[in-house]
Amino acid sequence: MSEETISELEQRLGFTLPSDYRQFLLSHTESLLEPSLTLREPRSGVIDMLLTAEQILKNDSENIIGIPERSLMHIGGNLMGGYLYLSVSKQAFGEVQYMEQFRFRESFPSFAAFLLGTEKDNA
Repeated sequence: MSEETISELEQRLGFTLPSDYRQFLLSHTESLLEPSLTLREPRSGVIDMLLTAEQILKNDSENIIGIPERSLMHIGGNLMGGYLYLSVSKQAFGEVQYMEQFRFRESFPSFAAFLLGTEKDNA
């Protein structure tokens, strides 16, 4: 992903992305994860998709960026209806939330902590 695309995303959003997530986006070019990521125990959940900066820009253009009233930007999830969000609120900026069946199930203090809390699903 290009620096220009990330800068365009930040300009559109009106803020600079958390540095750990920004670094991830710079090297992330495909949304479908193969293998998927499984949250480490005692957490539960599977992530098989992490959006690219281009996909987030497209979602913004289509007004489907996430849950604006909760300051949550959609950044990934799974094909079975799980959603991964990045908090962009002042109080919880950079936190990652995992939602499944319309309930928040897991929370991570940062995108880096989210990645550390997962393992590749080799099943």
